[in-house]
Amino acid sequence: MNVQVTESGTWRRTLEIEAPAEDVDKRLNDAYRKYSKTLNLPGFRKGKIPLTVVKRQFGKAIQGEVVQEMVQEFYREASEAEGIQPVSQADIEDIDFEEGQPLVFKASVDVRPEIEVEKYKDLKVTRPVFPIEDDHVEGRLKYMQEQNATEQMVERAAELEDVVFADVEELDESGESVPDRKSEDQSIRLFKGEDDKPTELAEQLMGISAGETREIQITRPVQDDHDHDHEGHDHGDEDHEGHEGHDHGDEEPEEETITFRVVAKEVRERNVPKLDDELAKDAGDFETLDDLRARIREEMQTQSEGFARQRVEENLIDALIEENPFEIPDSMVETYLDSMVESYKREHQDHDHDIDEGAIREEGRDQAVRGVMRFLLIDAIADAENIEVTDEDVDEHLEDMAKQYNMESVRLRQILGRSEQLDQIQSDIKTQKTFGFLIDNANVEDVEEVEAGDE
Repeated sequence: MNVQVTESGTWRRTLEIEAPAEDVDKRLNDAYRKYSKTLNLPGFRKGKIPLTVVKRQFGKAIQGEVVQEMVQEFYREASEAEGIQPVSQADIEDIDFEEGQPLVFKASVDVRPEIEVEKYKDLKVTRPVFPIEDDHVEGRLKYMQEQNATEQMVERAAELEDVVFADVEELDESGESVPDRKSEDQSIRLFKGEDDKPTELAEQLMGISAGETREIQITRPVQDDHDHDHEGHDHGDEDHEGHEGHDHGDEEPEEETITFRVVAKEVRERNVPKLDDELAKDAGDFETLDDLRARIREEMQTQSEGFARQRVEENLIDALIEENPFEIPDSMVETYLDSMVESYKREHQDHDHDIDEGAIREEGRDQAVRGVMRFLLIDAIADAENIEVTDEDVDEHLEDMAKQYNMESVRLRQILGRSEQLDQIQSDIKTQKTFGFLIDNANVEDVEEVEAGDE
């Protein structure tokens, strides 16, 4: 096979391919024989149709099918032989075929950019440090208390910290129900504010009894239709007074007052468990509350370190892009956007709404450009530093995964192998090893951030 490669653009390569006539004829004859054994023609026994008859009646159709298959196969062989790394679908043109003659065609394709990353050591980056304070741990314990609270229906008027089980509907200025703004069986918690006083919502519902109807007014930032479509009507664990939907910067958000009709069905008293060893035992394999505290601190520390690692990695990518600017093919960006669209479709396949692919692509373009550059930079640095993934690296990673999913590592490897995910795992490990190298060779300044541990 003869191949000539020409540059038809910065990343565009055109392969002029000529496949030998004998290879082409052999494949055609194999196809004729295959069809002669499967075709049914009047006057001929199945499998005994002469090749001349097959060629005469079906030759053009068979040739068209075989030529398309040969074009794709010869293109792949030529790309591999010439070291071409395509990042787009090939545009096939100028196919010249005549039986008994070589098959000639052109294939134009975008290729992966060959970048040289010169400045990737001693990068100056910051890494957030999130100190885990005692009040962070106690806040998590308080949350566990709240999550384990029980509710019991009571035959009395609602008091602070009670839960009102009710139907809620929004009213317009004339006092009529607003269409599609009614929610049934909502749990409304009567919260205390930071000053231990009732919130705006709680103050208006205190004293309500089962069977009673009240109209309440809530002041909140003005919401557009997009907000209404997504806000839902669960009043369970939030006070409308503190509802924040928009980022207005330093500008004071415009407010609106909304009227709701609340029909109480039940009043429920909340019973919060004590913060003691029994709570710890109920939470898992802990003997004492101090054991639970220690585990919470450990988990929060691991979580904060993971977030800090993500942040420093992104800061490194920012620095690498700034120090090593380069262009990328649009086709790589489009492929990245294709994946984003498909991912969005999978995540929303059970949602009954149209998907605006154009909007997804437009809003995700900057992320796609950064994602492609990130991939190329990390891969180039890994190659430059001969960073490889060993069998031991994979085994250790799978052991960690097996513990996480509570299964044997051998079984996990079988599952991942069948689903062809091992290659992706190796790629992820290589990426993390490369980031580890960059961090070890960077000028990293730790910057304390005081809001850690509150999540």
